[in-house]
Amino acid sequence: MLKNANQKLEHLTLEVEQRRIQHAEDECELRKRSELDSLKNEYVAMVSHELLSPLTSVKGSIGILSAGLVDPSTDKGAKMFHIALTNLERIIRLIKDALNLELLISGAPSLRMQECSLEDLARQAVDTMMTVADGADVGLTVNVVRQKGNEPLPLIQADADRILQVLINLLSNAIKFSPSMSVVDLQIESSINTLTVRISDEGRGIPTDQLEQVFHRFRQVERDDARRLGGTGLGLAICRTIVEQHGGVIWAERNPERGTSFLVTLPSTSPALSHDVSLMRLLPCPAV
Repeated sequence: MLKNANQKLEHLTLEVEQRRIQHAEDECELRKRSELDSLKNEYVAMVSHELLSPLTSVKGSIGILSAGLVDPSTDKGAKMFHIALTNLERIIRLIKDALNLELLISGAPSLRMQECSLEDLARQAVDTMMTVADGADVGLTVNVVRQKGNEPLPLIQADADRILQVLINLLSNAIKFSPSMSVVDLQIESSINTLTVRISDEGRGIPTDQLEQVFHRFRQVERDDARRLGGTGLGLAICRTIVEQHGGVIWAERNPERGTSFLVTLPSTSPALSHDVSLMRLLPCPAV
């Protein structure tokens, strides 16, 4: 009889524990759904605001021109057309970035993984951004921390197009926030099983309390940055998604003196042994 009582007690104890675990799981699921709903609502509100503002501007400019209140052939008319065109371009960028981010998060399209050289991709990104940097009077340098001698850096397993997208985006941001006659430096360093890219600028720098927030959707350091510099506030969120899908990490740091550095660490396919440094200046800082 005592044995049966003990068995019943054990059964009841097990049932209570199972219900407690189920209750905890249900609460966790409800909390996740609530957080997801909040994020969706915030996202919809942000997208609506970011779209409505330039659309309202476009409507205003076209309305004034179509009503004949301003002659399109005058300087004022040309300015109206320029405002409308600039805002339409921003809307297109926003929609493209938003769709790109959602496709990445959903896992489609899938990454086309293959062994590739991060150094080659970095130099390709720098070549792509040279004209932009030159137009902004900003120098670009590449600093490669190599293995012993002239041996190439370890390869990475990656979707080359996506990693190139990350590097170009980070270089573009660095150039945008760099003052004239300054330098943006891209450094690649290898360590055991990883490669790290550091892109440093000499701009105004990101406040310490915003170093993480800049990777959130629609976050800008200053409110007028999107309008003044043409950004959508989604570029860094896209970069983080791509890097994390490659098993890597991306973050930002304030430089000791001035400016900000963005760092990307990716797993390599072979370990690095020893290092020496080679520096190649691709685009010298314009002479003062």
